[in-house]
Amino acid sequence: MPRAPFELLVAPALVAFQDAHPDVELEIAVEARLIDVVKQGYDAGLRYGDHLDRDMVAVPVAPRSEAVLVAAPVYLDARSMPKLPNDLLDHRAVMCRSQVTGLIIPWALQSTGESVQIVSLAATIVHDLASQIDLTVKGLGIVSAPAAIVADLIGAGKLTQVPPAWSSSMEALCLYFPSRRHQSAALRAFVAFLVKTDPST
Repeated sequence: MPRAPFELLVAPALVAFQDAHPDVELEIAVEARLIDVVKQGYDAGLRYGDHLDRDMVAVPVAPRSEAVLVAAPVYLDARSMPKLPNDLLDHRAVMCRSQVTGLIIPWALQSTGESVQIVSLAATIVHDLASQIDLTVKGLGIVSAPAAIVADLIGAGKLTQVPPAWSSSMEALCLYFPSRRHQSAALRAFVAFLVKTDPST
């Protein structure tokens, strides 16, 4: 699973899960690459979107959400605040290169029925969201990040949303694994714990 959803969703639940299921041993790999969980020997994976092979089951563990553009106050203090998407071309960006396609992930911004795609020319490019956010907090530029993940940083004054009227829709965060007939009792318990359902179903 990627680091950002691990820190937001999984890590906070681990102590309670361990207390509820003390006999279950968990091994978690946190990385940005999209891997074949079966070939790599994992029981399940976590990623955004449910576009999977036909023999996989996807269980949403967090709803569809939005990504917002944010930057550190120290970065914005030295520059004019962007008001329209085209103004972003005059700013530095902290972008992410997809580990699936190898391409830089653009910003697909939407507001009141309009949509525009931005690929900043002045960018620092990394390979995972956690690094993007860390560099943005340090003042390197603007980043597009899930609103839920940066909410605390915005509340603490470490990041500021820019421009407020524009955001990007994000797919649901899904736990995915091979078809249900191959599930172990431990995996069923973990899935149920994350989605708060009955593990016997």
